Amino acid sequence: MEIEIRAKINNIKNTERCIVGLGAKLVKQKRQIDKYFGEINLFKKLGYSFLMRVRNEGDKKFLTYKGAESKKDGVWEEYEFNINNEIMAEAMLKAMGLEKIIEVKKNRVEYKLDYLTICLDTIEGLGCFIEIESQNDNDIDKDKLKKIIDKLNIEDDLIMHKGYVTMLLIKNNSPYSKYIVN
Repeated sequence: MEIEIRAKINNIKNTERCIVGLGAKLVKQKRQIDKYFGEINLFKKLGYSFLMRVRNEGDKKFLTYKGAESKKDGVWEEYEFNINNEIMAEAMLKAMGLEKIIEVKKNRVEYKLDYLTICLDTIEGLGCFIEIESQNDNDIDKDKLKKIIDKLNIEDDLIMHKGYVTMLLIKNNSPYSKYIVN
């Protein structure tokens, strides 16, 4: 289970200094190109949305299932594994009746703070964001993540309750924006 909170940021360098000031350690910097696949009629049949993601991260490639079965904002059931051939993975998803619904291109700087992952993301077509995530669902909830946002002096009105995918779907007037709620 993945629990996350994200906020729009105006000055990525200031936010980065604040993160380091909290004791976060730089893990890596990377470029990610994510292609998301889904199918509206299948969402209707299941009663919840899910996404299949093919991620290209340079020499690493991943196939990920992200399901919104819990219907809670910012909470996804997630399964991910390495793949060798992203073109074949995309062909497989299309053969299963899924269509590519959006492509998200981002530059990410990733930090670790205890059990949390803190990412500074620059998303093509959207801008700069901070995303704080925990996969330790026993000890963490959105309120604890919000406390970190507060420590970074990020105002409440900058907290985004939609994910990058949803924000881009809305911006592009995609019919999928009604179904992908996280």
